Amino acid sequence: MAEAIAVLPDRITAHSPQQDPAAAPGLLLRWAQESVRLQDAPLSIGAHPANQLVVQDRFVSGFHCRLHAHAGRWRVKDLGSTNGTYVDGMRVAEAELEAGARIRIGSQELRLEREVRDRKPVSLPGLVARDPAQAPVLELLKRAAPSMLPVMILGESGTGKEVAARAVHELSSRSQGPFVPLNCGAISRELAEAELFGHERGAFTGAIASAPGAFGAADGGTLFLDEVGDLPLHLQVKLLRALEAGEVKPVGAPKPRKIDVRVICATHQDLQRAVLSGAFREDLFYRLRGVTVSLPPLRARPYDVLPLAEHFLPPSTALAPDARAALLSHRWPGNVRELRHVVQLAALLSESKVIRAHALHFDGQPAPRVCDAPLPSGPADGSIDLRGKTLEELEEIAIRAAVARHAGNRRAVSEELGIARSSLLRKLDALGLRE
Repeated sequence: MAEAIAVLPDRITAHSPQQDPAAAPGLLLRWAQESVRLQDAPLSIGAHPANQLVVQDRFVSGFHCRLHAHAGRWRVKDLGSTNGTYVDGMRVAEAELEAGARIRIGSQELRLEREVRDRKPVSLPGLVARDPAQAPVLELLKRAAPSMLPVMILGESGTGKEVAARAVHELSSRSQGPFVPLNCGAISRELAEAELFGHERGAFTGAIASAPGAFGAADGGTLFLDEVGDLPLHLQVKLLRALEAGEVKPVGAPKPRKIDVRVICATHQDLQRAVLSGAFREDLFYRLRGVTVSLPPLRARPYDVLPLAEHFLPPSTALAPDARAALLSHRWPGNVRELRHVVQLAALLSESKVIRAHALHFDGQPAPRVCDAPLPSGPADGSIDLRGKTLEELEEIAIRAAVARHAGNRRAVSEELGIARSSLLRKLDALGLRE
């Protein structure tokens, strides 16, 4: 799949939510690391340069769709595209949009978000989150923390579900009590009941001493059940009974014991689909999902990539510009867990305190070079003879030098040269420098 680039012509400028302080808060259309504030005028989107928002993707039609305001609400209209316009996974001819809507055209996803300004960012203990996509997630977790409601955290593997659960515990009235994580997918089926509810001495072969189990260990605190969808059905029944009655019966114990535990669970599975297929109990599903929070994957929150990478670096270690560009260009299928591995391995392999792109390894392979733009050859002292050069040739020399100097970072190149990002992208295309 070819890389897709979104370009805004000079008459509409991409900006971050912090810019344009005089404007009233409104809606932003975001893609990758860019955003545009929606104004009253319609916004046409497609691959043709005449669009207000140009998306260069081989699956996007020339004039793909249009966003326009109607009766105070924003709507999207498909313009007869070949591959269709999708809103929250459903193909539409025209649809009304709310904040949070995700629009897919071709292989690209655009997100409609409410602009937030003059508001202190929400932060949770232990969580590194700078991307605006995380703001509603953090707000919901913070609101849920003081209550006794169970919390269900959804998200792909490696998105930081346990870190989020621990933050909820730290902000709750149980923060002085234990936080006990248990991965339901990593315990053997034979010992799962004992792992959850404990056992008495001699209850089974090898039980040479009594053990409290996860519930007993979490008494007075929080029990985090990771990958709860992997629990076998017979244990789902007992888990439901423990949550409803507030008591557990250890294996081999003559009677149940009272426990005081708040449960937070997490899964990467679609539990509603598992309920329909009979793999997960419907009554337990509704008992567990008091507050449901979905953690977005790392590819959907690009502003978190570099802060997280720097968080994982050893002290006095920094990322070179080419390494930062390589990290931002990766799709992160393994999410935060993959990022931590890549950064920590790079710190180990790097021979200096400044990590370059060649020290980064994705899927076991060195990071691809962001740009291989050759510089014009010149004398040994590094100077370049500009005599006899045309204006176009001088411009090419300046662009190639800036691209090499900034390791392909287009934002830095456009700022150094003083040209709009859209103009820079056209010039890079003409020179064959854009990958």
